Amino acid sequence: MRLKKIKLAGFKSFVDPTTIPFPSEMTAVVGPNGCGKSNVIDAVRWVLGESSAKNLRGDAMTDVIFNGSTARKPVGQCSVELFFDNSAGRIGGEYATYSELSVKRLVTRDAQSTYFLNGTKCRRRDVTDLFLGTGLGPRSYAIIEQGMISRLIESKPQELRIFIEEAAGISKYKERRRETENRIRHTQDNLARLNDVRDELGQQLEKLQRQAATATRYKMLREKVRELKGQLAGIRFLKNSEQTENLKQALQGHQQALDALVLRQHGDEAGMLTYKEQLAQNKQAADDVQQQLFTTSNAITRIEQTELHSQQRKQQIEAELVTLNEQTNLLVTGLDEANQALATSKSGLDNLVPQQELNDEALAQAKDMFENAEQERRDFSAQSREHEQIYHRLKQEVQTCHSQIQSTMNMQLRTSQRISELNDELSQLDTDDIADRIAMLSAQIDEAEVQVSEALEQYNDTKEALKSSQQALAQADTLHRQRDGERQSVQSTIAALSALQDDAATSNSDIHSDLQLLWQQLNVPEHLNDCVETVLRYWHQPYIAGSLEINDLVNHIPLLPMGGRVFAQSAFTDVKQPNTLAAVLPNERVPEAFNHILLCETNADAVNMVSTLQNTMSVLSEEGLWCAKDWVVRGGEVENSVLHRASKLAELSEKLNRIENDKLSALTKVEEATVLVSRNTEQSDHAKLTYENLKNTLVQHTNAMSVLVMQNEQLAARSAKLKDELSKQNVMLSKEDAQLITLSEQLEIHEAQLSEYEERVSEAQNNREQFDNKVAQLRSKVESLTHQAHEMALKVQQLESHQNLYAQQVTRNQQQLTDYQSRRDTLSKELTDLSAPQAVQKVQLQELLTQKSELENKRSEYQSKHDEIEQMLRESEKGQQALAKDIQERTSSIEKLNIEIEGFKVRASAILEQLEDSKQSLKSILETLPDAADETKCQKELESTQGSLSRLGAVNLAAVEEFDTQSERKLHLDTQYHDLTDALDTLQSAIRKIDKETRTRFSTTFEQVNQDLKTLFPKVFGGGSAYLALTDDDLLETGVTIMARPPGKKNSTIHLLSGGEKALTALSLVFAIFRLNPAPFCLLDEVDAPLDDANVGRFCNLVSEMSQTVQFIYITHNKIAMEMASHLTGVTMAEPGVSRMVAVDVEQAMAFAEA
Repeated sequence: MRLKKIKLAGFKSFVDPTTIPFPSEMTAVVGPNGCGKSNVIDAVRWVLGESSAKNLRGDAMTDVIFNGSTARKPVGQCSVELFFDNSAGRIGGEYATYSELSVKRLVTRDAQSTYFLNGTKCRRRDVTDLFLGTGLGPRSYAIIEQGMISRLIESKPQELRIFIEEAAGISKYKERRRETENRIRHTQDNLARLNDVRDELGQQLEKLQRQAATATRYKMLREKVRELKGQLAGIRFLKNSEQTENLKQALQGHQQALDALVLRQHGDEAGMLTYKEQLAQNKQAADDVQQQLFTTSNAITRIEQTELHSQQRKQQIEAELVTLNEQTNLLVTGLDEANQALATSKSGLDNLVPQQELNDEALAQAKDMFENAEQERRDFSAQSREHEQIYHRLKQEVQTCHSQIQSTMNMQLRTSQRISELNDELSQLDTDDIADRIAMLSAQIDEAEVQVSEALEQYNDTKEALKSSQQALAQADTLHRQRDGERQSVQSTIAALSALQDDAATSNSDIHSDLQLLWQQLNVPEHLNDCVETVLRYWHQPYIAGSLEINDLVNHIPLLPMGGRVFAQSAFTDVKQPNTLAAVLPNERVPEAFNHILLCETNADAVNMVSTLQNTMSVLSEEGLWCAKDWVVRGGEVENSVLHRASKLAELSEKLNRIENDKLSALTKVEEATVLVSRNTEQSDHAKLTYENLKNTLVQHTNAMSVLVMQNEQLAARSAKLKDELSKQNVMLSKEDAQLITLSEQLEIHEAQLSEYEERVSEAQNNREQFDNKVAQLRSKVESLTHQAHEMALKVQQLESHQNLYAQQVTRNQQQLTDYQSRRDTLSKELTDLSAPQAVQKVQLQELLTQKSELENKRSEYQSKHDEIEQMLRESEKGQQALAKDIQERTSSIEKLNIEIEGFKVRASAILEQLEDSKQSLKSILETLPDAADETKCQKELESTQGSLSRLGAVNLAAVEEFDTQSERKLHLDTQYHDLTDALDTLQSAIRKIDKETRTRFSTTFEQVNQDLKTLFPKVFGGGSAYLALTDDDLLETGVTIMARPPGKKNSTIHLLSGGEKALTALSLVFAIFRLNPAPFCLLDEVDAPLDDANVGRFCNLVSEMSQTVQFIYITHNKIAMEMASHLTGVTMAEPGVSRMVAVDVEQAMAFAEA
């Protein structure tokens, strides 16, 4: 097998579709540095499966795509395709019948990489498997790039071992071993998971036995707890009722004290209003005087600041004028100096230019003479070097012929022995029985895979349904608890507010059935609750007489509260005056008194309107202030007013209805979700068990199939390998016979030519010194004239730079002089304007100071009067505050008592709800409750019972049924465990067989490569010795080291060798491997760079010898190596960043030149 050609498109610098043919056994790729030669090596490595961007000289795998140049845009993808000649059938398997193979790789900008075999899409693994054992691969010994020679010699023992393994053809065994180890690891993981499940099931079975015994005791304790809770609720209900009655009696006493305090408060408020009006009038007069005083002070300050600013500005202008004069004098002096320096620079430049022109003419003449002499020397050197190269090549070829004759004789002996061994091994292979077992097991696996897929899909569906139903249950339960908490909170608030409203509404129950509270008949807008409440409280919550007349109410007057008022029906009217309280109420009929109460927005508006009121009118603000000409009532926000409570109760009732509906809906959803979760749990458990059983069955079949397939592949691969190797050995034996005859004839020809060229080389050494002396003299002259020209150019450049600098300085100084003169004129004008007389401002200042003194005296008088009025107001407010504090304390006590009463009512309702939830009757509990029942004793007994119940922990009432189910599952898992252990033993047996074969092949290959290295090394170096050594006795893990001693050296380590010696040692090792297991082709990237001409000649002879069996493609800059090639391929970069190919057949070119 050999590489026919490479097709590249968009790969690195090969942006255009390019085909590189390799028609001969030795092809040299040449070209200047940076033109893209090494990209050919990268392309081959990339197609063979290289996955590391670092090994492709990039940072990312997409770096292989052409990224654009100065004249071209980047491309979106790249591809490389290798074409192989497989007419010899070295590629076995399904591709053995193909005479030509193509391997292609394509990558796009999104890093999507695609492989093709003969145009068919495939995996990367298919490509690597195709070349396993052939010596080809992305990092095999067949591709030797720049720097790899030194890395090969200096590599670690384990890295060097890889090359021996590839030569031994055991890389595919390692791949099979890795796959088998993965299967073992997966089987062990399954086994570990199975053991975990078995252990867990064992523990669960033990728990289920204990849980069944606990269930009965749990039910008994739960019933006892229910009975004790009922008794405790009955005791607490009786105690709660007694405390509620006591609180109601205390509430009635507090309410009577509060009514007396309110009457006293109304009397004190009228006196305070008079003091506040006097205080406001005095404050207004004082504020007017203060405003006049502030205006006068501002005018005084403004005049003083203006005068101060004028003095400061005059001083600044005078200082700046002095500075400008000094800077102007300095600029005039600098301008004269710059003009003189400019004239001097122009004169020096005019004198230096003619001298520079004369020196340039002399330099040009000297360079022409030097180039002519150098060309003559190069022509002579080329001819001499050609004779020397031919002489060394002929000498090396004579030595090579001797070595090759001996090597060919040794190879004939080894080939004959190997043919005999292969025939014996082929007769022992048999694969028919394994093929039948694989076919039967394959059908079972297909059926099991379908069943597992269906079971997994069903299990996932049931698991997803279970998860959804559990989430729905949690959401519904959370919503139900939220709505229940909201309901209890709203009910408690409604109960407290209703109780207060009921107390207010039932306070007239002892008066007369025809009397109704006025607030119950009014429809008050919510924003007017505060101000209407002020009026109603002032009237002590008035009543409305139904059918009763005023005369009929005389007998009921003692029952009215102190200050209470009753409106007869005749006091109501349907006429509503505008801007009054009556006008804003939606009732058809309102008390006539409401037409005498005007409405306004703020308290300030109410105070302003008092002076315009008639004697029968009053004004009421929305903020709660109610006043007339001779009285005032303080109001404001009253959160616990009957109107506020009525509005709040209506709102809470609507909210409670919505919450009750939401709670009922949530409870329905909880019940539905509970049923659904139970059903989905059962279905999910059953689907999971089915899936696990089928999956374990599939794992057993798959493991058994893996073992059979591996055994079959091993036998088939071994058979194909043996047949292929037998065919090659027979062909090789024939070639070795013919090669032995050819080598003998070549030896006679080379020895005759060697004598002729030895005389030519001696004559050329004598003439070389004359050419060297002449070239040295002319080079010295050129260097001297070049130095003089350089110094003159520097002087001209320096003078031109000084001339430009001085010219710029002159222009800059002239511009600054103009700017300074303009600034002086501006400052002089401003100084004149600031010197105007300021007598007028001084007169104004004296008048304002007199006026300020008078205003300050007036302000002191108003302040004294203000302090007197404010002292009297404070004394009145102090008494009012004490009275308000008493009222607030009484009101707070009443509200607390109301809240406590409602709290007891709510607790009673909660007790009844608790009994209702537990389906118990309060009546039956109270009837059976003992007379000596004690809450503390009952509570302790309940806590003791609950403690016993909680100590039982979680109780599984379905423990027996679960125990039977889990026992069946445990039995099934035990069966699976035994099946997996059997499969694991089979896989481990296969590993041992692979290890045995690997040891045998590695040992044999190591010995053969070591023997060839010992033979090749002296041939390359002309003496010396080299050998390979193992680092460990374990042939599966041991590393490989190399030791080399060139002729005359006794180095202790290979690292002491020179770069050239290391390169030749590495080449000896690579070619020794090639002798044992030649790869289809070998790529060399400038491996001859560290070698001198003599060693390059040895290298070329060795490559030429190996090219009889191996195709060589090498990149080089060495002319000797180029001469060795039968086909030259050039890489050019005429267009920057774009590589192109130029190919030349050397034999045709020589024939054309001779013709």
